[in-house]
Amino acid sequence: MGEPAEWTGRDGRTVEVDYPSPARTVVLTVTVDGLSAITVRAGGADGTELYRGKGAWSVLVPPARQEELRRITVHGVHRWQLRLHDPAEVGSVGSVTGDGPRVLVHPGGTAVVDVTHYSSAEDIQLFRLVRHTAAGGREVLATGERFGRLYRSNDWTLLLEGPQVLVVEQGESWSLTGRPADLPPSTETVRYGIGDRREVFEWPDGTRPALLEVGTAEEPEWGSVRLELTDHGGRGLDHGYVYVSTRDGVQRLLLQTEPARRALGPLRVDVSGARGSWRLELLPIEEARELADRADGVGNDVLAYTGPPAVLRVWTLAERSLYVTIESGGRRIRASRSRPGEWCGAVPIGGPAGPHGPAPIGVDGSGRWRLEVVPLAVVPAFARKLTGLGCEVVRWTGAPGRLTVATGRRNRGGVTATVLDERLKPLGSTGARPGLFRSLGGEPVALRPGDLVAVSCDFGEASWRLTVR
Repeated sequence: MGEPAEWTGRDGRTVEVDYPSPARTVVLTVTVDGLSAITVRAGGADGTELYRGKGAWSVLVPPARQEELRRITVHGVHRWQLRLHDPAEVGSVGSVTGDGPRVLVHPGGTAVVDVTHYSSAEDIQLFRLVRHTAAGGREVLATGERFGRLYRSNDWTLLLEGPQVLVVEQGESWSLTGRPADLPPSTETVRYGIGDRREVFEWPDGTRPALLEVGTAEEPEWGSVRLELTDHGGRGLDHGYVYVSTRDGVQRLLLQTEPARRALGPLRVDVSGARGSWRLELLPIEEARELADRADGVGNDVLAYTGPPAVLRVWTLAERSLYVTIESGGRRIRASRSRPGEWCGAVPIGGPAGPHGPAPIGVDGSGRWRLEVVPLAVVPAFARKLTGLGCEVVRWTGAPGRLTVATGRRNRGGVTATVLDERLKPLGSTGARPGLFRSLGGEPVALRPGDLVAVSCDFGEASWRLTVR
């Protein structure tokens, strides 16, 4: 750079940085030996905290920020190094390997970059790749950490668009390999990408649920892509995240949240673990698949049922271990099965429509499944005690009485029994917690001849007993 560009400091010492003249944008890095927890401050030992975390740290410093970042202090390590790098003199993202920190520049255009970090260390080993923007932003693109005497290779695939500065802040043995990207142009509701990336969508008008359609490139071996769904405040939607198999074809996810959270700002979708290309499309709830008598599917889907009150039964068709969660109108089935053709449970559907129409049916699964609509007239009946497993809907045909529910002591969660009329309107409920078929929670609820009883379980395979006195 032509000027002093490297300084050494000790714990708590302040370094005065001599920025180049004439002023130009540079990259400032703080590196340490090993993997220590450090705190970086600007303006002296009691100045503004810039970073608190493990290992090294870096920042892009345009001329406007150089006075602010002239005095740098690092706490937490005996010895540390501070360096300035001129982006015009550092390497380009292409095919590059290295050990330890490195500053790289992507000159522009769109490219796919495959990142590999190979660790053979016998202790903790951290890898961290960050991207700096001209506006002062800092985004961690890839990070990996290992414990113990393990040889491990971590892989990431990233999509780079436009000029940007990348910094490998720490890493034992790494490589970055760039290749051309061939993707269709994205739109307001359709996004195309490769590898890990965050996409931001505006919520559809109003407060109605929406669909997120996900398409992924099939991989030679079984793989999955992780989608983290959050509101603008960072709070997760429903489960917060979902895994989409690259072998299951196009998948659909149900997006719904209360108006207050929509008002916070856009929907954020973080894609991670993708080794190939993907497509995200935001669709109105009217695009949900219609459910009439029966529907088969795989993985994740959203269906719409507009018929009369009925019972929805769920079956597995997968040849391998399956988990499946069915949710509609606040009612849920959670089940895991290891053999095809197994019964997963039943829930009532088609009750009184909400303010936004009939409740959609969201399916979150890891294999093939079947949904079957059963009329209320053929719901199983009982007139004495009844024992069962998992979610179920039954009809009471005995004399008027009071219903209690008990659950086995080895169950993972509680069981709730809700009494419903023919329109599926709740009339009362009672519950129980695990405890050798003893009712430990909830008062008995009135039960009339012909009433329906919907049994729901916190976890899929809970055992239960219904008793009417």
